[in-house]
Amino acid sequence: MTAGPVTSTPAARSAAVALAERRSGRMPARRTVMRRSRRLVLYGVLIAGGLVMMIPFFWMVITSLKTRAEVFGAPPLSLPSGAHWENYATMWNALPGVTFGDFFLNSLKLALLNTGGQLVTCSMAAYAFAAISFRFKGPIFGLLLATLIIPFQVVLVPNFILWKSLPWPPSPTGSFYGTQEPLWVGAWLGGAFGTFLLRQSFLGIPAELADAARVDGANPWQIFRRIYLPLARPALATLAIFTFMWTWNDLLNPLIYLQHLDQYTTTVGLAFFQGQYVGKWPEMMAGALVSLAPMIILFVLAQQYFVRGIALSGLKG
Repeated sequence: MTAGPVTSTPAARSAAVALAERRSGRMPARRTVMRRSRRLVLYGVLIAGGLVMMIPFFWMVITSLKTRAEVFGAPPLSLPSGAHWENYATMWNALPGVTFGDFFLNSLKLALLNTGGQLVTCSMAAYAFAAISFRFKGPIFGLLLATLIIPFQVVLVPNFILWKSLPWPPSPTGSFYGTQEPLWVGAWLGGAFGTFLLRQSFLGIPAELADAARVDGANPWQIFRRIYLPLARPALATLAIFTFMWTWNDLLNPLIYLQHLDQYTTTVGLAFFQGQYVGKWPEMMAGALVSLAPMIILFVLAQQYFVRGIALSGLKG
């Protein structure tokens, strides 16, 4: 006696019909409509969220082109009566003895020095932890990672005392206090975050490439420079973007170590401008927009490397 067909139950018949429709290339119209509707709703929510997050930026651009009377007498997002580009000229030469360009160059110099230092030292340390065997490598790397949980505020005062105590004859104070060196020298001593980020990228490079180069007579430095660095460009770009952004937006450290107006960065210059010229929101927003421009340009140019570096380094959520 033979068993009954599998499609005797309603659930089995529904599954058989759905399978036949998929095999024939015809999807149920209702399911297609629901899928498109969910996608449209998702896109709508994302677009709305993006526009909401862009409101402060739109307000900053509009305010930088208004007069002070329009700022206080009109709605925040109302368009100006005309483009008042003189706000940018006023902001640029607002402080005596210096221009906003001096702050801009100081920030650019510190950002480039910090970025270069982190790329050089962290890449070498990451290569040692990823590709070179030595005693206590695991505990040393764990100790390095443990420094990431130490809050920045805990080491703020000890670092200040250290830099102020170290002698530096070229400085008028005889120490590093009042100079820009404390703001970039530490970047050339390595960093836990950069080392971890690049180590994760180096671990994804096949060890067979290094073995083949070693058979051909390459030393560790040549393997690092000709194999690991070219293949880790996305992670290097990610670290460069992070370091440049952190240095450019840093307010506390320049405020602590710098004494003279011509040494100030854009963040300190904007804070000083706000304290000296209360209520001049068009000029303030013009300065904020100028200081934000390098960050926007950097992210647009390196966006591909940034996203790919985050995905390859194991930091994605």
